[in-house]
Amino acid sequence: MEAIEVKSIEQFNQLKKDYARVAIDFKAVWCGPCKLISPIFKKLAQEQAEIVKADSTKAKDLVFVIVDVDELSELAQTYEITAMPTFKFLVNGNPVDELIGASKDLLKTKVEALKAMPAAEPKTEAKAAEAA
Repeated sequence: MEAIEVKSIEQFNQLKKDYARVAIDFKAVWCGPCKLISPIFKKLAQEQAEIVKADSTKAKDLVFVIVDVDELSELAQTYEITAMPTFKFLVNGNPVDELIGASKDLLKTKVEALKAMPAAEPKTEAKAAEAA
């Protein structure tokens, strides 16, 4: 799966529910450094897609999402975004790390750290119905 460009807060909240880990790229179209780091973020998403192809049990492990701060300013405010690019990393819907700036090496390091963090299995509606 490629990085998902989030178009609504509802879509974002659903992704947070559906995936144990979420890597978020808060960017703006007018931001020069965002344009430089965006291909790296998308490449990391593609690498994750290859992992899922090889092992389908990892399908809901990690998702990469892109948020345009001008289109979803409310979401940017919720996550206290004050500079672009800012990357936020969530586990079970909770922020656990962040990166401000366009450092390719730090981004890769933080994504690897996110993958290694323990997380509860995401609760899908089907699983919630089974538990009831």
